Amino acid sequence: MLNNLGLIALLQKGGITVIVLAFFSILSLGVIMERLRAFYKFKKGLKAFPPQIQKTLAHGGEAAASAISDIREPLAKIFKVGLSKYNQGKTAAGEAMELAARQEILSLERYLGVLGTIGSTAPFIGLFGTVLGIIRAFHDLAIAEGAGPSVVADGIAEALIATAAGLFVAVPAVMAYNYFTRRINSLSLELEGKAAEFVSILFKEKQ
Repeated sequence: MLNNLGLIALLQKGGITVIVLAFFSILSLGVIMERLRAFYKFKKGLKAFPPQIQKTLAHGGEAAASAISDIREPLAKIFKVGLSKYNQGKTAAGEAMELAARQEILSLERYLGVLGTIGSTAPFIGLFGTVLGIIRAFHDLAIAEGAGPSVVADGIAEALIATAAGLFVAVPAVMAYNYFTRRINSLSLELEGKAAEFVSILFKEKQ
């Protein structure tokens, strides 16, 4: 029955719930691609920046501040905050950098709520479409007064397509959400470690 159906025909056969799920799928894919790019840039910035800073620290805090003034990498922003508290001591600089690091991590969490919402709601939207399809099938059967299986075929097809579409949208969204969450935890630890290393080197030079 469904062998000759194309994508548009499947969307039509699945009803309004499948159209909604198709929109969710496009939105989920867009968020995933955008976040992959953001995470790649963030990770690249963590790898490239520290050697440059360590060279300038040998010439004092002012030299380091000058060197990173035009750099917009996440670590540069955090280091700038630490250097702004340089004269207030190691504790003040460390606390300021910790707060700045949290703000950078929050930027990585942007749009992840969309993935989480899609992953958790898509199966229920599919289930809703399934219920509508079953209702339609029984309604058609009642009108036909017990005719053959072909009478309920459209309703059953709508129900099955909606179920499959809900799972098709939800599974990638949940997998991507879990992946990005793990990456955030890993990058957070790495960022905190580099910030602590920077403070240590900065005030070691001051001594």
